[in-house]
Amino acid sequence: MQNTMLKDQAQDCAHDCLQCHAACMAAVHEGKKRGGGDDSSIALDCAELCLATAHMLLRDSPLAGYACTACASACNHCAGICDQKGMSDVANACRICANSCEQLVKMIP
Repeated sequence: MQNTMLKDQAQDCAHDCLQCHAACMAAVHEGKKRGGGDDSSIALDCAELCLATAHMLLRDSPLAGYACTACASACNHCAGICDQKGMSDVANACRICANSCEQLVKMIP
């Protein structure tokens, strides 16, 4: 049963990572329209890490826990930047992803 719970949590986490990826990419595209900058770079880095983490989770990589730890840190950082810039939708997606990754890491034996 624990394996099923872990797999379900991993799938939910992958979904949250993909949602965050989409939100960050939308912010990157919006940032390019406004002239780019460091904020766009951070959002792009966060998006790429979220996508890589989702892929690792979906293929049950033995390194997925490490990716989740890094993803949670990046998402928390990106959320803070997005809050400062008034991008609450992106910040919320980042926080949801970070929380999901943090919870999954706690479940990994």
